Amino acid sequence: MLVICTRNGALITFLDSDFFQEMATVQSLIAEYAASLEALSGDDFQAEVCARLQAFITGFQSVPDKPMGDAGLDAIADHGLRAYCCYGPEHDAFKTPKKRIDGIIGKFSADLRRIYELDLIKGSLVFAESPEMSTILPAGRKIQQIELLVNWFESHRIIGPILTAVEAYQKASKCRYAECNAKIIVVGPKDLANRYAIDEVTITRARQRIFLQKVQEKSQTIVIGSTAKFDEKRDALKLIIPGKDAQIEQLWNALLSRWRMSLAFEQELADTLPNLHRDLEANRARILTRVLTLMVNSAEPWTQLDNATKIATEILEKDFDKLYGTLIDDVSSGEIARLIGECPIGWEKQVASV
Repeated sequence: MLVICTRNGALITFLDSDFFQEMATVQSLIAEYAASLEALSGDDFQAEVCARLQAFITGFQSVPDKPMGDAGLDAIADHGLRAYCCYGPEHDAFKTPKKRIDGIIGKFSADLRRIYELDLIKGSLVFAESPEMSTILPAGRKIQQIELLVNWFESHRIIGPILTAVEAYQKASKCRYAECNAKIIVVGPKDLANRYAIDEVTITRARQRIFLQKVQEKSQTIVIGSTAKFDEKRDALKLIIPGKDAQIEQLWNALLSRWRMSLAFEQELADTLPNLHRDLEANRARILTRVLTLMVNSAEPWTQLDNATKIATEILEKDFDKLYGTLIDDVSSGEIARLIGECPIGWEKQVASV
């Protein structure tokens, strides 16, 4: 490495190519992580932000919203001196950038009013006690800094209105839980991605969240080609077990939802992770063999649905639990629903001989 000092005192550093390659890799990881944060929304965004901050901030504490709300706080740190509010609006929640800006300003303004124990009634700020705040912050502590973390921060027009609003809140508030001069900072995906080191664990976790969110979103819109056979077995089960129509209908609706989830999981693997998709196909063959054996050996195969799901879970966990553990139960149930709908699993009302 060569360092040259110019006549103006500036330092110019010349580095070898390996270093430049490493820096390019680092920048690529930062860009990917920032894009991941932008893609996440709702609880997924908040969960990833909290996981990210918890890895680097000693004493970082997430705030559950039960039993009576979180008082506008999603997390605290430094024994309550710093507070965090997260907002990850759905990507199609706003039709224009201006509406998105207004939505972000509105959400964070509402959070700040709760922190400062205020309500907006007919344009006036009035005191509104926040009883949960005393159960979150340590006794005698006041928040000195509030970070507003959002999955979209592409306009500076978010900053001014929020800072203007908080000045009004600080003047109108009793400031029982937040200092009257507390600092407010808006933090976007790029800011958070650049704040701390990006490692393999961070990237893998973010990729997993993106994958899971895509599967969940896709499962809401996926169309199953035909459910005729699936519905026939539901109707047959109503005849086999009279008086349980409502419960059977509820079970079938749940199975249909899981079937969609299983198909969405399959499609997302096929689109993004072909090697894992091949593993899924191999696992499906194993599930089919074991479940058919289970059903053939049962005089009442409909009573074996729970055991069939356990078999699917056991098989799928070996390859997918580490990466997609939260989806395994739903996908396993969906695989059994698929087998019902595609005929390998069946039953019918027995007709008594005359």
